[in-house]
Amino acid sequence: MKITLDDFDHKILQILRKNSRLSYAEIGRIISLSQSATKERVMNLIDNGIIRQFSMEIDYQKLGYDLKVLISMKFKNDDFRKFIADLEKFPEVLNCKRVTGEYCLITECILRDSSHLENLIDRLIPYGIPTTSIQLSEISLQKI
Repeated sequence: MKITLDDFDHKILQILRKNSRLSYAEIGRIISLSQSATKERVMNLIDNGIIRQFSMEIDYQKLGYDLKVLISMKFKNDDFRKFIADLEKFPEVLNCKRVTGEYCLITECILRDSSHLENLIDRLIPYGIPTTSIQLSEISLQKI
């Protein structure tokens, strides 16, 4: 079932994407709605499955992880299934996406430095062929 959102709903989603800790009153002030109307709209967005969860963003640099890397993986046959089953062995991997095209999987990883990257690559090679891209910066898009 497709759900239609109005301008207030879009504004609420945009605000919550930037900071999900704001109170209903604060959100309401920003979009010119009462606290109760704002709360009702947020609850409807949750009830309808539009908002699936509230999450946090970790500053990995403050924890000593200064390198963010995308690693694209090629596999022979069904070797990617073994890698997926063993993903918990790679705490550096933040997320893993199965994709179409030249590569089977693309992972986003956080690492301390280049020697940590080298170690990770050495641990990935038995599964397939890794290709790395070091992330220089991130551009946030606040679209809905």
